[in-house]
Amino acid sequence: MSVPSDQAHTGSCLCKKVTFRTTGPDINCAVCHCTNCRRNNGSTYTVKAWFPDKRFEFTGGEDLLKQHDDSDTNTGGVVNRWFCSHCGSPILTRSYRVPGIAIVNVGLFDEAWDWRIDFEQWRQSRMSFIEDFPGVSDASKYDDFPHKCEFERVMARL
Repeated sequence: MSVPSDQAHTGSCLCKKVTFRTTGPDINCAVCHCTNCRRNNGSTYTVKAWFPDKRFEFTGGEDLLKQHDDSDTNTGGVVNRWFCSHCGSPILTRSYRVPGIAIVNVGLFDEAWDWRIDFEQWRQSRMSFIEDFPGVSDASKYDDFPHKCEFERVMARL
């Protein structure tokens, strides 16, 4: 976990029309190298923090959110991706594998803090010039989707 339990953080999309707030610590911070996350974010990988729904709320611009149901995934399940319809910023992801969890791009937060990467997934799709992330144990580096025990560890933080 990266932040104290009583701390709140705010964030927004590029145009600042969609805003949100999180309270308390994230329960997981993960790097994803899958092709769909790379394409969704236009980058070499994504870094996303996971918050229980009760600790994530939109504070403005919710009417500007558009949803894309990404069904062409490596796992075969549908991943719901929300983005700002005004500026196109990807805001939120929801996965059928972790119900009740808001998965938020860390680059959207107004201030930076000391994120700790808990695991990397889909390393088989990782760009060749991307090096290992400091602090991620070999046991938490997955060539595909993380093992069930990783999710049990994360969900135990609820």
